[in-house]
Amino acid sequence: MITQYEVPYFLRKVFPELELDMYTSKPSLAMYIAMNYFSDYTKHALEDHNFNQAKKCFTLAENLYLNGDRMVRLLIENSFIYTITSVMSHSRNDMFMVKSIMPDTLYKVYRKQAG
Repeated sequence: MITQYEVPYFLRKVFPELELDMYTSKPSLAMYIAMNYFSDYTKHALEDHNFNQAKKCFTLAENLYLNGDRMVRLLIENSFIYTITSVMSHSRNDMFMVKSIMPDTLYKVYRKQAG
């Protein structure tokens, strides 16, 4: 099980370009900072129509969601999915494209939030 303290490690491992942006002197805050950067990074990839990069982000987010502890799952639901929701509301075409690359697990979480 992936704990909240391991999240920054997994994000840096897959996306080393995020490493400098996630610095904090408090380990308890590192997960929140890392998830915010990761969510924004994914959002920008979607907005730039860089769907290969976005799919890579979704794959990592799904892995964290499926293998994370309760806190990690809550962060994916409340930070990552919430941020992605703003992109999906831009246009119908964007919504379909995002849906086509989003893993089923994350899409179910999104649908649950969207009501």
